[in-house]
Amino acid sequence: MNEWHENPPGKILLATDLSGRSDRALDRAVQLANTWKAELHVVHVLEESSALSDSRGLPSWRWPPDMAAVVERQIREDIYGPCPNLRFHVEEGPVLASILKIVAREMPDLVVVGGRRPEPFGDLGKTIDELFRRCPASVLVVKRRPHGPYQRVVIGEDFTPEARHGLEVAVRLFPDAEFALMHAHEIAYGRLFLNSPLSDAFGEMEREAIRESLSEAVIPDDIRGRIDTLIEHGAPEVMLSSYVREKAADLTVIGAYERGRLFHTVVKGKGPRIVQAVPADVLVIRPERERDAG
Repeated sequence: MNEWHENPPGKILLATDLSGRSDRALDRAVQLANTWKAELHVVHVLEESSALSDSRGLPSWRWPPDMAAVVERQIREDIYGPCPNLRFHVEEGPVLASILKIVAREMPDLVVVGGRRPEPFGDLGKTIDELFRRCPASVLVVKRRPHGPYQRVVIGEDFTPEARHGLEVAVRLFPDAEFALMHAHEIAYGRLFLNSPLSDAFGEMEREAIRESLSEAVIPDDIRGRIDTLIEHGAPEVMLSSYVREKAADLTVIGAYERGRLFHTVVKGKGPRIVQAVPADVLVIRPERERDAG
């Protein structure tokens, strides 16, 4: 798959349930496809149903419709403006298995799904855990209706190679955006520690670590110089959500951990996690080795 080092994604796959919230994802996928001149593959899965059973003996006007044609017509009607590189995949069967089969066949660079709070992905909610666990491509969760390209992007930083890769990809994909790089973490007995004589020294160590991480990222120097760096003490999902609300950020980028850790760190846990908690779009970037192995 294209790693986007020099070129943007060449193939985007949108999974839609044709609901209103999926319209937001469709609008964003079309905008990105037109910006990057990418192919847009639209996937809709029909649950196995008797509606398509044998209609022999019925008059023609009572035959079940060609559902693939109905789906394609509805999506084309929902698209505003041109989208020249459009492909359709209408499958019948289990949702997750059907989506993963098409992903494996088409090998998209990016998978787009629609979501909203408090339960993301609408009818895709039943499959979201496994989609994140098993999908080899990066995943964009669209929650807001797009009003042009992404303008304010906040990137999660935890000083791992995956996080740095997320930063590098975000800069390549959205070079004209404003960027903030945030390291957020909870400190045991935080109030006592932050009021101790060690807090100033620890704070400087954190600031130096994020400066060093930013300096090592493979990104243009002119963009590096305008990235705002932030150190926050608190749960990452809380700090990122607060920043998105207060600064009107329209995209949060997370560099995904290895699949086992991603499942617990980004998707599930005791409290709301980043994908669910952040009230705007979230892009989860797969590590290169996961994409190669997928």
